[in-house]
Amino acid sequence: MQFSNMASIMAYTESIVAAALRRSLGHTPKIIPFDGGLVIPCGKASSGASGAPYCGKVLVLGRPTDGMLRFLGLKNTPALPSIVGQDACAPARGELPFTESPAVLNYISHPLLAGLANHLHRRPFTRFDYEDEWNNLGFGRIRTDNSPWAVEGGIESDGAIELASIQLRDAQQQCHYAGCYLSLHDTPTSSILWCARPVGPLDSTEWSIVERFISDWRSDDMPCLPCLKHAPAGYRCLVTMRLDCDENVASAKDVFDWYSGEGIPFSLALKTSLDLKPDDLALLQEVSDAGGTLLSHSHMHQLSWGPTPEAAVSDAATSRKRFEELFPSLPPVKLAVSPFHTNQPYAVQALAKTGFTGFVSGIIHNDPEYLMGRAGVVPFVDAPIVTISQQSMLHGDCYRRQHYNVDTHIMAFEAQYQAEGIFGYLDHPFSPRYQYDWESKEQRLEAHSKLITTIQSYADIAFWAQQDCFEFVNALAEVQLNVTPQGLVQTAHPSRNDIAYRFKGKEYLLADAVFF
Repeated sequence: MQFSNMASIMAYTESIVAAALRRSLGHTPKIIPFDGGLVIPCGKASSGASGAPYCGKVLVLGRPTDGMLRFLGLKNTPALPSIVGQDACAPARGELPFTESPAVLNYISHPLLAGLANHLHRRPFTRFDYEDEWNNLGFGRIRTDNSPWAVEGGIESDGAIELASIQLRDAQQQCHYAGCYLSLHDTPTSSILWCARPVGPLDSTEWSIVERFISDWRSDDMPCLPCLKHAPAGYRCLVTMRLDCDENVASAKDVFDWYSGEGIPFSLALKTSLDLKPDDLALLQEVSDAGGTLLSHSHMHQLSWGPTPEAAVSDAATSRKRFEELFPSLPPVKLAVSPFHTNQPYAVQALAKTGFTGFVSGIIHNDPEYLMGRAGVVPFVDAPIVTISQQSMLHGDCYRRQHYNVDTHIMAFEAQYQAEGIFGYLDHPFSPRYQYDWESKEQRLEAHSKLITTIQSYADIAFWAQQDCFEFVNALAEVQLNVTPQGLVQTAHPSRNDIAYRFKGKEYLLADAVFF
């Protein structure tokens, strides 16, 4: 996205962060922009100009001004190595199992990191599992280009606890300290969580650190705000799958049969311009009859649903109309998977305008606005529409290069499991032209079996169809949470009984809150 001035950059950043806070808190708190970032008071906290002290609990995102540094327990250290360009990463191809940037984050052990999976305690700025498109671990790219998605480095702790540092790996794999990325500064009258990135870690389950700071930290003497749990009450994680039917449908029958035998819901995303044969239609109907979900995968499979806003509206509307023609007895399709996971803001606006209420998003290659660690409401769209980022792609080429295991996908699941969220993954049906580099259908089912068997070994997980997951997320998006002057959590009457929230270190059912 192009920006004309600093004001437009800050408006863009604020919109993205506001949506992330809304997904977590059930409301958007006060956000105070400064030249380089945002200040978010959490509860009864106050902050004035950039040089003023802070009281209470405060979240600060972005590079601080010189006048802010001492109040955050930080200092400038210009002698630290530059990180410019250190997010660069070669495409994953050939024999490389994956590729990573020289710049990485290293997290320490701390109570605020209880929702962070072990493998994310050291995570690269950039990682690719397939070409320069997919990061099957699910997180977004930390850039070094002065954008809202970037960090600059050159700042270190001067009294604050450094929760995460920036490290640069050289050719010998030795790491060199390049500054602080995330810090916590506690005083008797304040608690300040600072992240060097203007948008914070919202494109990763690292966002759970922000949630725990807001909802739990220093609950005995600092204000806390309740945070919504992103898995249903009684569960640690939802798991949902789909096949994207870019070129074929019926060749997915063996995968559908296997999942049916396991009792796991199945979902298909259909490119509606396909020349569907009787066996294609039969499988689509069978998936629906079995309680699975049929989603639109657009009509013509163009980037961002079309090159212009008008083209995107036309393609989305055509796809919905084609679904109605094919399946007149089914409810109108309202869920979509964007082609190539490309979602320029105009494309998401087109989906909302044409009646879609949810879409699958998220890929490290493009459109970072819609790669999210938490499912829910999205920025730059006024109409009610939600997204679930699902970046974990089973692919034969990755399977071969990663030594015929599914460890990467298991780690992606563990990230959502630890953060109590939704893990979504995908594959594709074979076509005469392309088999997505699987050696055979048997090998593809072997990979799916390995993944499912491992996930089933975890406690408190549930396999849901895409439709069920989106219904849950839409219900979360309707929740409004507040804290009364007496410290009670207040909400409107929930639309379902399995919504929970976290407050001061404990989990509660939303149905037990005080109603407006």
